[in-house]
Amino acid sequence: MEFMDVPKGILQIEVTSRCNACCIMCPKPFMGDEWNAGDLSLEDYLRLVEYFEGFKVIWLQGWGEPLLSKHIFEMVKIASKNDGLIGLTTNATLLTESVSEKLIENGVKTIAVSIAGSRKETHECIRVGTNFNKIIENVQCLERLRRSRNARDLRIIFTFLRIKQNIRELPEVVELASRLNVDEIVGTNIDYIPSKKHYEMKVFSYLGEDPPKEYVEIIKESEERARENGISIYNYPLMMGEVAVCSENPVENIYISHDGAVSPCVYLNVPTKNNLIPRYIRNKQYFVPRLVFGSIKKERLIDIYNKSDLSDFRKVYKKRVDNWKSSTDFLSRFLDFSNLTNKSMRLPDPCFTCYKAYGV
Repeated sequence: MEFMDVPKGILQIEVTSRCNACCIMCPKPFMGDEWNAGDLSLEDYLRLVEYFEGFKVIWLQGWGEPLLSKHIFEMVKIASKNDGLIGLTTNATLLTESVSEKLIENGVKTIAVSIAGSRKETHECIRVGTNFNKIIENVQCLERLRRSRNARDLRIIFTFLRIKQNIRELPEVVELASRLNVDEIVGTNIDYIPSKKHYEMKVFSYLGEDPPKEYVEIIKESEERARENGISIYNYPLMMGEVAVCSENPVENIYISHDGAVSPCVYLNVPTKNNLIPRYIRNKQYFVPRLVFGSIKKERLIDIYNKSDLSDFRKVYKKRVDNWKSSTDFLSRFLDFSNLTNKSMRLPDPCFTCYKAYGV
């Protein structure tokens, strides 16, 4: 396909930046009136359809709750006409029986449910504004519908954002997932940290610092319980260390925000009205300009993708990946790329203060 000159990746589309919850680790309540809340129009969504076949995954979620979009079912249906995987992440408060039925009917392949604890008290203290019991009922209903509709290719995932307030319940979340017939658990970090308050919630450690033994043992126990219950689990690292390319992988993936802005990833396109992204790292506050290379409202996506500045951004990561793969010097694999004399290998400036660039 003309659009992609690399292996098929992920097209992440933010269908809305609005949310019906007020999670303590989310930047939205922290930013208050500075948060740009809005929905992607169906008209703008349709501008992207011709490119869907160039991606292996179409993910319909960004910084908001996708089930708030009035077009979500039609968006799923349109995307499902391609061979790629169609998925979304939800807090599951709106994942009622009728909503689950429509999502399955329209071809959704993965539904990731954000869970913050194995207990009602823990979950609701973190994901403020949600109802834990209702979420569990909704997941039970979704799994029941999956069986009754013979939707064998639908995967149900728990995403568990590990912070100090809930990490001790991760092994119990595995047990909960087993009882609900959830397929997979992903233990993530609070990787977007806009303030010192958010920084103090993190459970991962800096490079050279050993993570707390208690947390290491919790992760180990969660993985043992997952094996015992036949559930897939992936836990993100508990220690920072610069990687060739982050899990957002801007070499293969691309992100479209609700206002049509095109960026390499979701972390470089936080919906702030002043277009500045607050970050807190190594005990210092930074403000990084929102990195946008164009708008689908004004240009074709292929033209934005092939712009020299976006192409140059991708080339940096391509060089880093190639160097990592081809190096015969094992020591070089443990060097910080930022210390290399070849400046073309350094992290792009907007990525230096992003925790994703350091593997967590």
